[in-house]
Amino acid sequence: MELVSILRVVHVITAILMAWPFYALVAVNQRARLGPPLGDRADVYLENVVRNRVVPCYIFQATALVTGVWLVLAAGMGLGALVTNWVLGAKFVLLLVIAALLSIVNFRVQPRLDALFARAQGGKIADADGAQIRALRTTRKQLSALCMFCVLTISMLGVQAFAPFPLWLTAVLVLLIAAFTWRAYNSITAYGWV
Repeated sequence: MELVSILRVVHVITAILMAWPFYALVAVNQRARLGPPLGDRADVYLENVVRNRVVPCYIFQATALVTGVWLVLAAGMGLGALVTNWVLGAKFVLLLVIAALLSIVNFRVQPRLDALFARAQGGKIADADGAQIRALRTTRKQLSALCMFCVLTISMLGVQAFAPFPLWLTAVLVLLIAAFTWRAYNSITAYGWV
């Protein structure tokens, strides 16, 4: 029983640590408020922070997967519960979506951004490269917002993994999560929830 309790704590802490997409949105929204010039020290700092969160994100996702599967097995449900229990199945699918989003950023978006920043001559970024950087950053920000929505939804589903809420309440909570994600995408959320 103690092992199950420890697994639950590790699983919940892992979910908390997966809150990175929210903070990434806060950071990029703050960077946008600074305005030009593109390629300055703020950009170097931001790109380094984003680039260096990839490995920890994969580790947190793997930890969530392993502890989640272990908790399902410890409850005596078997892996079939990922199909028969829609809450557990949704959590699993959303975790795969998060891993896919991170992989898109890591293997497609970030290398293109790095290459564009590397082409800067004397710290000056050509207008065409600047337009591509802004477009790629917008894509990365959108993917981060989608990831944040998935993480928050997984957390909400985690609360009801073994005792589901009424479907209407789950739907309302998903809508609230979507609204908060949209707000975090579009603002610096200076007052938290409000």
